[in-house]
Amino acid sequence: MKKGFFLFVLCYSTLIFAQEDVNSSYREDQLYLDINFILQTDGVSSFQENGFSRSIHLGMIRDLPLNRKANKALGVGLGYGYMRMTNNVAVRNYSGSYVYTIPTADESSLRNVYSFHQLQIPLELRWRTSSLTSYSFWRIYLGYRLSYQFGANHNPFFGSKFRLTDQIRPWQHGVSLAVGYNTWNIRVSYDFFPVLKDDLRTTRNVFPRFNALQIGLIFYLL
Repeated sequence: MKKGFFLFVLCYSTLIFAQEDVNSSYREDQLYLDINFILQTDGVSSFQENGFSRSIHLGMIRDLPLNRKANKALGVGLGYGYMRMTNNVAVRNYSGSYVYTIPTADESSLRNVYSFHQLQIPLELRWRTSSLTSYSFWRIYLGYRLSYQFGANHNPFFGSKFRLTDQIRPWQHGVSLAVGYNTWNIRVSYDFFPVLKDDLRTTRNVFPRFNALQIGLIFYLL
């Protein structure tokens, strides 16, 4: 991970200096805000989404043009995210020991909430129809986000909220596609790995795995 971070910093610094030779007067430095509905994908029998799962992300992206027209660019940024996922995977905390259960088809299905925070490094390959004098344009942005996940909580249907210590995956990778015109853009993203760690199992020896497929709107502000 340290080597990956060093390579990221090196590439970012190189691109900052290199892009001055391309077009130093035209960049789309932007703030972004995206609001999403989460569809949870899974491979678990009797898994159910019980409620409205959602996420919100915000941050800033540095625009690095790749050609003279500056309609092709690389975006590198830093952001924050909050995820809230609702399903029937239940957790009980017995003095720091976590026990997971998933109801069977003939059992009652309860609504349990998983929530956590993210620090993100977004990367985007950008194509747009903008120019030096046009601020309303079409865009297609293909993205990747590396996220550090922390501060996880579980809010069961019955009982009080409690902290999930060392239960969620600390690093997440995802790809996204943003397409739209001017401020309004549709965004779709998919996280490669399940939210919970791979070695966790339920009382029936089932892996409680669920991933996030996010569909929503992303707003870019100059």
